[in-house]
Amino acid sequence: MNSDYKIKQITRLYDSCNQCGLPIINCLCSTAPKVKTSSKFWILSTEKEFYRPSNTARLLKLINPHSTELFLWERTKMPDKLITNLNNDIYEPFLLFPIEDNQTKCPKLEYKSEGKIPAFIIIDGTWKEARKILRKSSYLENLPIISLEPNFKSIYDLRRGAKDGNLCTIETAIEVLAISGDDKHSQVINDFYNLFLKSYKAGLSGHKLITSNKN
Repeated sequence: MNSDYKIKQITRLYDSCNQCGLPIINCLCSTAPKVKTSSKFWILSTEKEFYRPSNTARLLKLINPHSTELFLWERTKMPDKLITNLNNDIYEPFLLFPIEDNQTKCPKLEYKSEGKIPAFIIIDGTWKEARKILRKSSYLENLPIISLEPNFKSIYDLRRGAKDGNLCTIETAIEVLAISGDDKHSQVINDFYNLFLKSYKAGLSGHKLITSNKN
């Protein structure tokens, strides 16, 4: 997604990389593993969210570039490319979203492939922002919803005010890959995500993360 936005610095000592979001001293772009999942991930969010340094949708795009697309949500403009994708019969789209009692009439669904390419839509942002986007996006209304119930607790702790029990964007993708049987790619992405968290926290203090290489 092209943009004039520049990712905010998390330390005054170093600029932030406009891809991985980390201070350049800890930039991981050159060492990021590349995977190509059979499942597609369509991430919908505001431009402001995509360019927060703590954003993990951008990280998923970095690791899984051919199967991850970022779509800009704007209040007055429809995401035409996303809508085109939704209308393409080769895809089987699902909306990944936490379902709360009395909040939506959409049923929880188990993921079952029907021979099409599974495409998972993730609304990226804070809980408040995600609910607003869903409420104002009519093209998402009739999509089947998958509400994940992971057996692990989110380790994402780069922001305050995260809703208990909810996963961040990249954790959601990791869990979906795991439950759909793609354990290999799920693990690769998870390992890199953990490295990102450590690098981010080191960068807050202007430190370079020192990793040990095991032969």
